[in-house]
Amino acid sequence: MKVTVVGAGNVGATCANVLASREIANQIVLIDIKEGIAEGKALDIWQTAPINLYDSRTVGYTNDYSKTADSDVVVITSGLPRKPGMSRDDLISINAGIVKSVTENIIQYSPNAIIIVVSNPLDVMTYCAYLTAKVDSSKVFGMAGILDTARYRAFLAEALDCSPKDIQAVLMGGHGDTMVPLPRYTTVGGIPVTELIDETRLNAIVERTKKGVAS
Repeated sequence: MKVTVVGAGNVGATCANVLASREIANQIVLIDIKEGIAEGKALDIWQTAPINLYDSRTVGYTNDYSKTADSDVVVITSGLPRKPGMSRDDLISINAGIVKSVTENIIQYSPNAIIIVVSNPLDVMTYCAYLTAKVDSSKVFGMAGILDTARYRAFLAEALDCSPKDIQAVLMGGHGDTMVPLPRYTTVGGIPVTELIDETRLNAIVERTKKGVAS
């Protein structure tokens, strides 16, 4: 399997590293618009292979989408990150143009790829990628569902001083202030979380989860 990660910043490079170290793909291609960034980070990942004992090959390129040809999965992490005081919606006009351009390049060389969007504001950028790709909706995903659930479980584990592995949770809605964590469907070792933590603390954790990256 071949996976392309577009954007070699902290999120993209971490994604490529996890893909390689867990041998999820035979080849991981890292792409970035900045000269030499993807090449350097890909080389770092590849050089740890003999130590961490994996053989997934990671390569990097500067803005050369021809190297992404025939990718099975493409992860889009590129875009302007949020700065202090900015909301996710403040990024729409800038990042929509970036995601549109990236998606056009990806589809040109990998028309059958599954696209996973990470760029913010996530829900809007995922829809932008879907409209640009002109593929079935089952081929375009946003990653926030698992991220938001993970944050919620992590914050609960911290508050209850327990393992996050023991917590099962459900969240619905969008990524951001419109998300809806569902405490009544949240359990810790099979016990409803509402029996283990008071309402005030639980509501604070729900709000912290909604604000996510601002926490």
